[in-house]
Amino acid sequence: MARDFGVDVADDGTAEHPPAPPPGDDGFLGLVNAARSRHGVPPVTLDPRLIRAAEAHAAAMAAHGALGAECPDGTSLFHRIAAHGYAPLTVAEHLVSGPRTPDAFVDYCLSGEERRGPLRDPAVTHVGIGRASGAGDVFWTAVWAQPFTPDGLRRFASEVITLTNAERAAARLAPLAPDPRLTAAAQAHSDDMVARDFYDHTSPEGRQPWDRAATAGATHRGIGENIACGQRGPAEVVRGWMNSPGHRANILKPAFTHIGVGYATGSRAGTYWTQVFGASR
Repeated sequence: MARDFGVDVADDGTAEHPPAPPPGDDGFLGLVNAARSRHGVPPVTLDPRLIRAAEAHAAAMAAHGALGAECPDGTSLFHRIAAHGYAPLTVAEHLVSGPRTPDAFVDYCLSGEERRGPLRDPAVTHVGIGRASGAGDVFWTAVWAQPFTPDGLRRFASEVITLTNAERAAARLAPLAPDPRLTAAAQAHSDDMVARDFYDHTSPEGRQPWDRAATAGATHRGIGENIACGQRGPAEVVRGWMNSPGHRANILKPAFTHIGVGYATGSRAGTYWTQVFGASR
């Protein structure tokens, strides 16, 4: 899914900047769903949890006078989404300053191929919108999301394995078989990175990938691990791993025979991915 880390939209400076009106029934949802209808995708609904998260983040950006997914105090938009009780499977955001009306904001979001991605994504079902005035400008946050489900998690993990095995097939290597114990280890690590707000192969108490695999009951003789954060879907994360020599080496290691995949959302980066590989001999 596309994301917009924030772009300032300039004006000509000839008009006074009125205060931004509060979010609500101001036509935003109608504009969005009209655009989705033209593209042949289902409508989205406003979610109050995403609205509260978006409002809080827009207010924080306005208070600091700067766009960003993470504020100077270390609180990210994704922290806010979790704090307001929404668990996403997929999430995308627009962080924008400049537009004065919902029409101008939506027009801007539709003006580029990457920016318009969330508005046209059929998987997105919920949206939250927030805006706030500060530093002589108007700051907007839009959050586009699909709620977490166990089936969605299994689908993402399966897609990562399929894409990984496609890369191995291209290198004339045998496919990796899913392993429930490696899956448990991978999922536990993704969940832990989100829960304790860290990003590392080594946990805060010093546990390594092979320690986690052993705890999950894996008996493989060799263990490898790839992690990633911030990527919004299986294709993006596998592509990123394949573009990194160390991660690519794990994916294409001939000795590996089994794989488990974990995925969790929240914390600073929004998404946390883990692959755990095992060699049976």
